[in-house]
Amino acid sequence: MEKYEILQNGDNEMTISFYFNKKALIVPLIIFFSILLLIFSQLKPELLVETSISIIIATSALAYMLFNDYFEWYRTKFHILSIRNEDLYINNKFHCKLYKLQSVNVTYLRGKYSLGWKVYLDVFPISSNDYIIKKQLLEKDAHEIAEKISIFLDRNVKVES
Repeated sequence: MEKYEILQNGDNEMTISFYFNKKALIVPLIIFFSILLLIFSQLKPELLVETSISIIIATSALAYMLFNDYFEWYRTKFHILSIRNEDLYINNKFHCKLYKLQSVNVTYLRGKYSLGWKVYLDVFPISSNDYIIKKQLLEKDAHEIAEKISIFLDRNVKVES
């Protein structure tokens, strides 16, 4: 089964869908609830009330670390790129003028929780207007996705190190 699907609807629209293996959530759920059960079984009720804020912060951080892959997928699971009147629309919202789009970039991430390759659209001038297609990809998938997007948008692929 593929991890993503790219469909081109005519010359002016492209749909990119990413899939998530829901079975990958089983182990993090077991770990998360085991740690919660351990915490609540070991603390006395009066101590539980005193440390409730610390427990909430700790469980939030634990949930983020365990479910980071799911959160990343949820943010970038679906994209509709469309070209209308020399404007680029992403998910039916104006993103930029097409002439400002410089390239489709592929870069390697070295963060604590987001290892892997990232594909994004580079917009001129340097701004926060760059659009992330997907993070945490395998190198082969990132290059394939970038190549298909670059053909659709008629832009070069730029690989950053």
